[in-house]
Amino acid sequence: MASYGYFHLIGKKIENDREKYGDKADKPITLHDILDMTYKDYVTSNHTTLINPEKLKGDFTPTQAKRFSERYELIHHIPNTLSGFSATIFYDISQQEYIIAFRGTESTKEIV
Repeated sequence: MASYGYFHLIGKKIENDREKYGDKADKPITLHDILDMTYKDYVTSNHTTLINPEKLKGDFTPTQAKRFSERYELIHHIPNTLSGFSATIFYDISQQEYIIAFRGTESTKEIV
């Protein structure tokens, strides 16, 4: 499930709208935020277009997101390539091992 996280958004900030986003407004996005469904559809402040802003899409419950972010570190993320391929490397702190996660493709471009 974690492989579907939008990890390329880590470090960007939530849009600076305290009315909509409360304490999360204008704060850097964390691994926990990416996965937590509480923040689903929160918009980043540095999105590239008004028509298609970057949004968080987490599907973990707050407890699942907390446990995951306490146990795993994000090592490297390859966001969607032209073909829609995406992969992430996590480090399992408790087992001291690396995990490579692949997700299904979600190509938005036609490949010729």
